[in-house]
Amino acid sequence: MGGDLKNSKLRSEHISRRLFLCMLVIIFSISYLSIPLIINSYQEYIRTKQTLAEIISLRTLVKTVNKISRERAPANKVMSSQPKDLFNNRQELEEYRIVVDTQINQTIDVLKQNGFERIAQGLEINLKAKLAQARTIVNAYPNIPIEQRTSAQFDHAILSMFEVWDESREFLTELLVQSNSKSSKMSNYFTSILVLTDMRDQAGRVASNIMAPVTFDEKISDENRARSLQTQHQAVYLWKLIDTIQPELSKTPEYVQLYKRVKTEFLDKGLPIVSRLLDESNNNEAYFLTGTQLTERIVGKFTTVIDLQNYILDYSIEVADQQNRQAKLQFIFTLCISSLSLLIAIFTMIYTKRKVFSPLIHARNMILSLSGTSDEYVSMNKNKEEFFSLFEAIDKLKGMLKQRDMMELQLKKIANSDVLTGVANRLALEEYIHVIESKSESLSNTCVIAIDIDNFKFVNDQYGHIVGDQVITMIADQLKQNVRASDLIVRYGGDEFLVVIENIQMDAVKVIAESIRLAILKQSIAVLSRGESIQVSVSIGVAIGANSWLGLLEKADQSLLKAKAKGKNIVEG
Repeated sequence: MGGDLKNSKLRSEHISRRLFLCMLVIIFSISYLSIPLIINSYQEYIRTKQTLAEIISLRTLVKTVNKISRERAPANKVMSSQPKDLFNNRQELEEYRIVVDTQINQTIDVLKQNGFERIAQGLEINLKAKLAQARTIVNAYPNIPIEQRTSAQFDHAILSMFEVWDESREFLTELLVQSNSKSSKMSNYFTSILVLTDMRDQAGRVASNIMAPVTFDEKISDENRARSLQTQHQAVYLWKLIDTIQPELSKTPEYVQLYKRVKTEFLDKGLPIVSRLLDESNNNEAYFLTGTQLTERIVGKFTTVIDLQNYILDYSIEVADQQNRQAKLQFIFTLCISSLSLLIAIFTMIYTKRKVFSPLIHARNMILSLSGTSDEYVSMNKNKEEFFSLFEAIDKLKGMLKQRDMMELQLKKIANSDVLTGVANRLALEEYIHVIESKSESLSNTCVIAIDIDNFKFVNDQYGHIVGDQVITMIADQLKQNVRASDLIVRYGGDEFLVVIENIQMDAVKVIAESIRLAILKQSIAVLSRGESIQVSVSIGVAIGANSWLGLLEKADQSLLKAKAKGKNIVEG
């Protein structure tokens, strides 16, 4: 009887221990489900907080870039001033420069606060130095006696201010590259802001590119005309692009109104001012505006672009702030619910053990002690190792698939790129042709620019293939600089390149082709072994629209042959 009571007591302890283990399993299960949710919601909160900081940094840097672009207006006004207006215009320029410098310093502080130390340092050292250099050139120009001034000097000062903006644009691009939010829901807003920044500057350059000849009442050169027309085309293209990339949910009535105002105020009223001056120059007529008047007339047209950009900036910050607040509330809610669930589970288990199972065990022990009967002990084990190894295998498989996708992407990029120049090769061209031919009437407004290096065989024979490769690389670099990033550049043969541009007119194509020809003609290749340098030229054939790709390529090739037949170094279309 005593032995039976002892066994009963041991079995009761086993039951109590099993109940305690069950409690631990339930608590562990709740923790296992809750902790990932808490971590994910916290990471989402941190990510949205970082997105908000990044877009605030972007807005501050965009304001700096815009103010640098805007400084060209009072600078041009000073350089085109009559003596009686010079003092007032100079004072206006100096006051605005203080605004620009203050904005740069504020931007540096914001970037440092939000973790963009390298960009802040770049603004502090490189941008300020570049801006000071350009301002020195601008300041020197009005000090030149009027009779000794030339439009080339004026244009040089304008281009120096262009270079400052280009430098600041690099920092804007670097900020976007460093931002973790470029792959988030906010990526479209980042892209829209960048496009509008470019559009704002292109809008300003439309007039600046002809400011010098208009001020000197000279005929506008082909280079200045090409630059102005190119910036006009770019501004129109960017205006159309912004509505495409803008998320539909953010196209509020206010956005639609601002977007339309850009067209009515700038595209429909601002650009015709410049077009009229270009026509007057072409027809050898007197300009209806002076340089100063041109600045005053055109500056007000840019405000619509800035208004639209400010609206998208403010709207994107509002969206980012809302996402951050929602993520914060979600994190707090998840943390509270998870903690409450865990506490309820612990309380329930303790209560059940004390108020339910303990009395039952006590009653059982009393019955067993009274009856002197025995009980059987059954043990159960659960194999947890199999559960964990399955997830490890899944994770490992995911890693292998991700690694394979990355390798395929890298191999495809290598296969589609020319090794020497980095531009697309014929394989990439074939893929591109397959895409555009699948679209209805896609080839009707598609342009092909065929570029062939003049006398390239002579260069190879005379100077060797290393110099020949340098020539080909230089041609590719100039093509990259003179066409849009969205246009396709192909190395079609050893010394032949193609540029494919969609949705463009022949006049604009010829301007681009001519700018390519002139840019290449200005370059020189140093032949160190002979202590000399060489220059090369290209012949260019242009064609737009055909029933098939082969037909379009044939038209471009015929134009190229005509250019060669006419003596080379020309554009034929």
